Amino acid sequence: MGVLPPGYTARPLDFHEVDGFLDGPDVDLAYDVVCAADVGVLAAAESSRESVRSNLINPDAVADEHRLVFSSAGDPVALVMVEKDAAAKTIYVDSYAVPDHGRRLLAPLVAMGVDAAARLKAGDDWKIEAGAFEQDEVYRDVLEAAGFGEVRRFWHMHIDLASELKQSPEAPPGVTRTVVDSDDDRRLLHHLDEVAFAEHFGFVPHPYDDWISWFSDRRDARPDLWWLAWLDGEPVGLCIGDDSRIDRNAGHVRVLGVVPQARGRGIARWLLLESFAQGAREGRTAMTLTVDSDNTTGATALYDGVGMRPERVIVLYRRPA
Repeated sequence: MGVLPPGYTARPLDFHEVDGFLDGPDVDLAYDVVCAADVGVLAAAESSRESVRSNLINPDAVADEHRLVFSSAGDPVALVMVEKDAAAKTIYVDSYAVPDHGRRLLAPLVAMGVDAAARLKAGDDWKIEAGAFEQDEVYRDVLEAAGFGEVRRFWHMHIDLASELKQSPEAPPGVTRTVVDSDDDRRLLHHLDEVAFAEHFGFVPHPYDDWISWFSDRRDARPDLWWLAWLDGEPVGLCIGDDSRIDRNAGHVRVLGVVPQARGRGIARWLLLESFAQGAREGRTAMTLTVDSDNTTGATALYDGVGMRPERVIVLYRRPA
């Protein structure tokens, strides 16, 4: 395991059930670290507490490998989160350190993640991935020194909502929308997701039970914003929204996709504008989403065309496990 500098200690996180969710005081400590790290790089907190909590306990999370790091004064100053996606043969490692400690701790944190990957991998063809904000030069240098190379960039996109956006847009010919409200609907949502994103970078299919929990096992889930799009009575698209950016009074589109045979008819644009209208009616002042900057389906042009702009750039790094 990566060796911490003298005076620092690390321990696993402890979770217990709170109102049906795994949670606890260690989530607060982890959230404090993530916020401080984000503020140090972005001058603003990027994640909500619920987003941090869900990342710590999501279906791929390896809770036994997470570590909180404490200073000699007993203050939480760093965090390592580890995920294992067996289907993708990938270990994901997220490392955070508060600004005054980052230069001393980020290299040991990344080493902890690499060591965890060596224990968790199930073959020589596995890989480790990590993400860093574009402007986080310290962390990016540490990743590159540890053998990681840049493979992709993702944009966090944003649009300010004006009151005139409250009006729902006119649907394309033959297109309707329904709200997911049954198990059959949720399974159809999963199927459409797999078809719509089959050719996207890094896509690997996952069983329904694992997939749905990414969206449902969150306090900020909004099942009323899980929509199916239909073309002449056939299911062709999906849009999944949530309240993960509610701390910023922003709505968030987590998934937006249309199956290949129905593209080019304005369905994705209509679903996106409908999400803007819904957010405006709820009093949200902005909408956000994340997109692969090299997306081959024209998504970046769609988002740019409706007025969305990148506000954050995430650089994805990768190395062999």
